[in-house]
Amino acid sequence: MEIKKSFWKIGKEDSKKFNNISLGRKTGTVTFLLGILFTAGLVLPIAILVFEIVEIYWFNEKTMVIFLAIAWGLLMLCNGMSNYITVKMAKAINKDMTDLQEVNEYAVFFYQSTNIFYGLFLLAVLIFFGVSALS
Repeated sequence: MEIKKSFWKIGKEDSKKFNNISLGRKTGTVTFLLGILFTAGLVLPIAILVFEIVEIYWFNEKTMVIFLAIAWGLLMLCNGMSNYITVKMAKAINKDMTDLQEVNEYAVFFYQSTNIFYGLFLLAVLIFFGVSALS
């Protein structure tokens, strides 16, 4: 009886596999920067809307908790989207690299969007800035 790996575990392994692939300095830099730019373009309108709502209800503590939760979720989503776009572009540029073509970009997106260690780090940073903003 064969036990299938979870999608999260596949994403974790594929993220490590992608990080160990040598793409070249120019390709790695271009795909990383374009991944961040495309992600920012997709998430920025939502972030601006949330920020405007927070400005209206700034002194309400419940609003700050909701804002921090939404910001945390958006940052987790940005991490996943940025990694997804980076892998997708690298695969499009380097079509002859078989080890790169084996990386499942959807699994990488899922893993990076739910990466608990990255999420806890972001949560700590958001709480620090949220508490300092209320003071």
